[in-house]
Amino acid sequence: MTEVAENGTLIALDAGVRETGWAVFCNGQIEATGTIAVRSRHRVDALVRVAHLIESLDSLMARWNPDAVACSQPTGIGWKVPALVLLDEALAEWSTGHRLGLYSYTAQEVRTAVAGHPNASRGDLGYAVMMRFGLIGLSKTTHEWEAISIGGYHLRRWAN
Repeated sequence: MTEVAENGTLIALDAGVRETGWAVFCNGQIEATGTIAVRSRHRVDALVRVAHLIESLDSLMARWNPDAVACSQPTGIGWKVPALVLLDEALAEWSTGHRLGLYSYTAQEVRTAVAGHPNASRGDLGYAVMMRFGLIGLSKTTHEWEAISIGGYHLRRWAN
């Protein structure tokens, strides 16, 4: 099984239709982070945004050759949001096409494990991630901190 990526490569995603944060872990260590977004001054359809995300994930796949992918579960406001359903389906199809295990976690379970509270603020989560991974002083976007927390949570969960 590929769920234990601590001796391999894991891509962690804070998946979103507008912007996605990503973090790559190799042998349990953070190798790189970044964000994926369509940069446009005009409104861009969700189909175009998700297609851009998948294309960008293909580039990450080619560069890092991961063993697994861990991501946040796309969430709406308590009901089905068509763009989030599209995102969820596209990620599942992408991971299946690359024969990757896709492990998704709720924001609440990750925030509880990393910051100690299911409703931890973005700042509290960022600080907890900085402390846990020795990243004090680094500048990252909220989506990158989220992706790092998801990857760290996945690695700890499957290490036991």
